[in-house]
Amino acid sequence: MFHHIPRRQHLEELKDNYKKLKKIIIVAGILNIIGLIFINVTILKLTPLTLVSSITVGGALILISIILYLYAVISELRTQKIL
Repeated sequence: MFHHIPRRQHLEELKDNYKKLKKIIIVAGILNIIGLIFINVTILKLTPLTLVSSITVGGALILISIILYLYAVISELRTQKIL
């Protein structure tokens, strides 16, 4: 019936969590862009070596960015007590 009013300390923890998640999301976005650039390197010069290396490196960077995104989402859901 009555809503719980968060204490000042809890609000500070939420702000710190949002700052941390914002940095993680920015890093994930940058890694994603770099990964896509690596994958598109094969358009400029198509050789077997560039194909394998660009897909390997680009795929790894995109995988890392997806993991970071998932960490940010799960962390936020736990903060909101949904998970």
